Amino acid sequence: MKGTERALLVVAGPPEYLNRKGIEHGRKWLEEQTGPMEVRGGDYPRRGEGTVAALVLLGGVTNVPRVKELQQVAIEAQQNLGEITDESEDRFAELMDSDRELESLF
Repeated sequence: MKGTERALLVVAGPPEYLNRKGIEHGRKWLEEQTGPMEVRGGDYPRRGEGTVAALVLLGGVTNVPRVKELQQVAIEAQQNLGEITDESEDRFAELMDSDRELESLF
């Protein structure tokens, strides 16, 4: 969370359960927990459900080891895809250039 620039708190639920002061209190609590970053808040009234949910989105996140791992996996997958494609093209060309005759199926 130290590398985060901003955050968004969204609270969803039945309108009668969503209190503007409560959402603002939650936003301020998030601000205290995350340090001097910009925190915005909002609500998402939903009828028909008896539950209240909160979602926190973090933006401008830097220095996250898990994200760096996923980026490395993506780079390796992209390299492997290129190798597999090249190998597949070589095998197809070899098959098409073959002088062998195919045996009849019938």
